[in-house]
Amino acid sequence: MEVGYLDESGFSLTLPPTYAWGRRGRPRGAPGLGFPGAGERGGALGAGTGGERLFFALLEGPVRWEVVRGYLDRVAEGLAKPLKVFMDNAPFHRSREVEGRKEAWRERGLMVAYLPRYSPHLNPMESVWRRVKGFLMPRRHYGSVEELKEAVAQALKALGGVELKILGEGT
Repeated sequence: MEVGYLDESGFSLTLPPTYAWGRRGRPRGAPGLGFPGAGERGGALGAGTGGERLFFALLEGPVRWEVVRGYLDRVAEGLAKPLKVFMDNAPFHRSREVEGRKEAWRERGLMVAYLPRYSPHLNPMESVWRRVKGFLMPRRHYGSVEELKEAVAQALKALGGVELKILGEGT
């Protein structure tokens, strides 16, 4: 049985700075300036396995249970061998609708389990998002959500990721 980890991440048109300079003894940064385009966002939902396989879906807007269910439906469709996927305890992961699909997924070889609460360090996908945002995004600002989604897709593909097209709200 293979083991996988599912997680999601949001991306705004302007990524936050990864470093800042400042005078000794004073806070770094420029308070109150904000970031242009911070309200427009894209996102990604991804699952990685111990075998270093990475599957992702690009999103517009927030992650909802429909998106999680659609993503896991796609993963379950293409399984060659059993897979156990661990997720955090986000409300959309534990929704009635997602819980109601567990038996159908189990019949296809997909089992869903949850990580302990407040344990992001146990989810290897967190380091994938850190690499994408910190090192693999070619620019720090994007002109549109479509441009941002393309940059996220290219970064995830550079890590060997395979994009899944899912049906549902927010995709």
